[in-house]
Amino acid sequence: MYKTIAIIEKSNIIKEGLTYLLKAHNVCAQIAKLDSIDDWFFIFKDEKPDMIIINPDRLKNTDLDKIRQKIDISDKVPIIGLLYQYFDRDVYNMFSSTIYITDTEDVILSKLRNKQKKEQDTTTGEKLTDREKSVLKLLLKGLSNKEVADKLVISPHTVITHRKNIVEKTGIRSLSGLAIYAILNNITDMDEISAIENFR
Repeated sequence: MYKTIAIIEKSNIIKEGLTYLLKAHNVCAQIAKLDSIDDWFFIFKDEKPDMIIINPDRLKNTDLDKIRQKIDISDKVPIIGLLYQYFDRDVYNMFSSTIYITDTEDVILSKLRNKQKKEQDTTTGEKLTDREKSVLKLLLKGLSNKEVADKLVISPHTVITHRKNIVEKTGIRSLSGLAIYAILNNITDMDEISAIENFR
């Protein structure tokens, strides 16, 4: 069970419907309902939510990495997109997962519980292999997939596979989050992370 879930959505009907569903099925202990991301600092001071469910319209065309920085939320906190209209594929890909207001109760609950299980599995997840660590170090130096492949004498396709494995094992999608992970796990240090802006 999650301790706190934040729902960021303008429609009171949708917020109340989700709140009823989550409480009725003991998905979380408490729910914070916000109209927009601007309400964040009025609701959350020290303790942060374990999950965020947000209508993409509430992001105000800001990407999730910037939102995470603004509200000081870890990469490990899943942000679920609450969708009820068409968005570009890039928008869908930003989120840890997505739910639709047309989804049945069972589908919504299944998605949220599966996300929770994946997050728990990630916390106690596998460690990176030596090869994955080497790939991560080079990516954090700003090398492209092809440059990493040339350096390690492997194919670019293999580099992409390693990148996917790194994301799956760590549960971290953003480069800034992976940089922190690499430093905390002694894979690299600040001096070696020289060209994050060039990451592709």
